[in-house]
Amino acid sequence: MKIESLNYQNIEWQNFVLGFSKSNIFSSPEMNEVFNTSDGFEVNPLFVLQEKKIVAAMFPVLVKIKTHLPQSLTNRIILYSTPLYEQNEYGFCGINMLMSELINEAKGKALFIEIRNSEKFDLKKDGSLVKDFKYLPYQNYLIDLKCGEENIFSSLNSYTRNHIRKSEKAKCKVREINDNELHNVVELIEELYKRKNIPFIDKSIFFNAYKILKPKGYIRVIVMDLNSQIIAARISLNYNKTVYDWYAASKPEFNNYYPNEALVWNTIQWACKNGYAIFDFGGGALRGQDYGPAKFKEKFRGELVEYGRYRYILNKPIYFFGSRIYNLRSSKK
Repeated sequence: MKIESLNYQNIEWQNFVLGFSKSNIFSSPEMNEVFNTSDGFEVNPLFVLQEKKIVAAMFPVLVKIKTHLPQSLTNRIILYSTPLYEQNEYGFCGINMLMSELINEAKGKALFIEIRNSEKFDLKKDGSLVKDFKYLPYQNYLIDLKCGEENIFSSLNSYTRNHIRKSEKAKCKVREINDNELHNVVELIEELYKRKNIPFIDKSIFFNAYKILKPKGYIRVIVMDLNSQIIAARISLNYNKTVYDWYAASKPEFNNYYPNEALVWNTIQWACKNGYAIFDFGGGALRGQDYGPAKFKEKFRGELVEYGRYRYILNKPIYFFGSRIYNLRSSKK
């Protein structure tokens, strides 16, 4: 058994990922290529092979946030999906090899490693994999699309249903973008991050995602128009029967048109009609946290799940110091 890297055209990579029912787009060769071609990211997909057969894989991404702070205080390695491995002795041995390799690779590169689970580790069986990681009780909402559009709509509370109806009756139009409109969507998202004083990732990732994923149907970008003006946008990533809610933004002065509700509902309708099984809201909040976006997602009555996140801190004193500075900067109005 040995650790190897594979190129994005390797069919075994795609086949291995699609063999897991809950694998998401962040394990795909296409999404890893998006990260690899975008500024501010470094990708190092890792595989363990047993006699030329993949038995375990993980997809760490070094994320560089643009701030005035030293990168040693802000760089982090993120796994946007649960590591994948076969449920046998080779797979379990392979994932242990990868976890050790992940920590070794992170030294000198990042302040911490974070695994953002797309499914929950069986802690009784796999707890040893994350014994040195801190567990974060991060929650998410999943909507079962198999029950159908009508049942999903009827499950919503009356306020949410009325908001969707009001939006549909207004002089607004929900549609997919033209290719030359992506920059308008990216600007809208960037404005949201500026209002919240949150560091924004490099914009190249959106253009690379559209270029690489669009031909395969793995990305969908929709907007709401009012008098030929884009007032809201939403981006979903669509892969392996799952529609993943990736980025969204709206102009706050048009909130009375309920654009966010309308765009989520349009995405759900589209996903149902195109045979997807799950709408993944892409994250809620830490358990018990009062967080506005999570409250919005809660309105759609998806299943509340806690797959959690695991964080490994490579230098605790620097992490504590860097976190304080980062949080103070982000909290400034």
